[in-house]
Amino acid sequence: MGGDKNYIRQSAYFYYRQNLIFIFDNYYNFIYNYVMIVKNNLMIDLQQISDSHNKIITVEAASEKNISRALLSLMAEDGRLNRIAKGIYTLPETIPDELYILCLFSDNIIFSHESALFCNGLSERTPFEHSYTIPQGKRLSSSFSKGFKSYYCKQELFNIGKITVKTAFGNEVPCYDAERTICDVIKDKNKMDPEVYLAALKMYSKSENKNLKNLSMYAEKMNIVKKVRSALEVIL
Repeated sequence: MGGDKNYIRQSAYFYYRQNLIFIFDNYYNFIYNYVMIVKNNLMIDLQQISDSHNKIITVEAASEKNISRALLSLMAEDGRLNRIAKGIYTLPETIPDELYILCLFSDNIIFSHESALFCNGLSERTPFEHSYTIPQGKRLSSSFSKGFKSYYCKQELFNIGKITVKTAFGNEVPCYDAERTICDVIKDKNKMDPEVYLAALKMYSKSENKNLKNLSMYAEKMNIVKKVRSALEVIL
């Protein structure tokens, strides 16, 4: 009799143990599959955001798909996203468009000097650090402008010669035209690389698209007519 009870007890224990293992395995598989589906959907959403926002992912755009700031931060810590600046991320395989990203933080930026020379075809050298001009009295956070070269000008001169150009990534950014750029590099000659400076003047003098009328007008407004004339009289 006692043996039968032990047998029944052991059988019941084995039965419940096997069922618990079965339930646990199925629950684990369910949770795993659910997590993988959520993860895949999340990456699909992030890819769609990136594709529709010039290869960047902002907190604002992510929130529209119910992706929280905290989750973006966690993904950046795990290496599943790259954090470019506060509130801005890219997918790991994406090369960020630094010029476009910087413009997102301020309307008071116009790319100038070395960067404008390159964008206007007046320099064959890709700038080691990009340059921009902002009005006097304006400032950008160092976390955004780190790695850029800043120039300042009076507010009334800020928009002279402003145009829009496309970056190497196809995004439109504000930049100065060739004539304003020549005026800037002559005005700030002491801050320019001598080789870049001289090459720019030579390339401008040979350009079929140069506009000497605008050059003269800009120089007059910037009160640097003599400097411009002196710099170009030998070359032109």
